Amino acid sequence: MIIERAVDRPKNTEAVPLAAATGLIEAIGTAAFVQAALNAAHDQTGADFISLFCLGDRDQPVLMETACRLGQHRADRAASGYEHHVDADQNVELLQGAQGSGDFLTIQQAHQISSFAYRRDCYDLPGISGRMSLVRRAPSYGLSVNVYSSTETGFFPIDMQARVWEMLGLLMAATERHVAFTLKEPVWQGQNVQTRLTLNYPDLTPREREVIAMAIKGRTAEESAEILGLAVTTIITHRKKAYKRMKVESLRQLLAVL
Repeated sequence: MIIERAVDRPKNTEAVPLAAATGLIEAIGTAAFVQAALNAAHDQTGADFISLFCLGDRDQPVLMETACRLGQHRADRAASGYEHHVDADQNVELLQGAQGSGDFLTIQQAHQISSFAYRRDCYDLPGISGRMSLVRRAPSYGLSVNVYSSTETGFFPIDMQARVWEMLGLLMAATERHVAFTLKEPVWQGQNVQTRLTLNYPDLTPREREVIAMAIKGRTAEESAEILGLAVTTIITHRKKAYKRMKVESLRQLLAVL
C-alpha cells in the first residue's frame, strides 16, 4: 500500500463543482449521508463503493458505514470481510496514530495485496479493484474516508487520481460534520461512545474517556482492568476523576444527563 503524508489538509475542494457538494451538505446528519457521499464521489471520480471509518472503543476499534452503486450486498460483503481482516489493513494503524497526527492519503490496489485471505474477502469477492483513502488522525479521534473502484471499471486512471484526492477532501470535511452532528443526537449508537464523550466532555483525558466508555457499555471495573492491562484500583480512580470532570457522582447520573 502506498502511504503519502499530507502536511496540509486538502485545499482544492473548491475545484469540486458546487452541485456535487450541495446534496452531500444537505444529507449531513441524516441516514442518507453515506449514499449522498457515494453519489457525489461517483459523479466526480467514477467510484462505485464508499466506506467511512471512525476510531471507536478499544475493544471495538473501528466503526463502519458502506455503500455500493452495484448493489448493497456487495458493500456488505466487503464489510464482512473487513471485520475478519481488520488487523491486515494499514489504514487502521494510521487511525490509531502509528504515524502521529495528520492527514494521510493511501492507495491500495487488489493485485498488490500480499495476504491471500484479505485480498479474497475484502476485494475479490465484493468485486473491488482498488481503494483510495484519506485518513485523518487528530489528537482525540481518527476518521477515514475511502472510495473504491469496481472490477468492472478497473482502478482509477492516473489522470483521475488528482480529482479523487480533491473529492476525498470534501468528503472528509462533510464526514467530520456528519459525525459530530449525529453523535450529539440523544440516541446512542453502539460503538461510538468514545467519540461522543470527546464531543461532550473534551476535558477528559484519553484514559478517562476509555474507562468511562467501557463503563457505559456495561463493562465492570474488573473487565475494564483486564482489557486495558491495569489494576482494578486504577480503573476505579480514573472513573472517579472522570465523574468529577463531568460533574456527576455516578454512572446512573451520567446516563441520565446524556
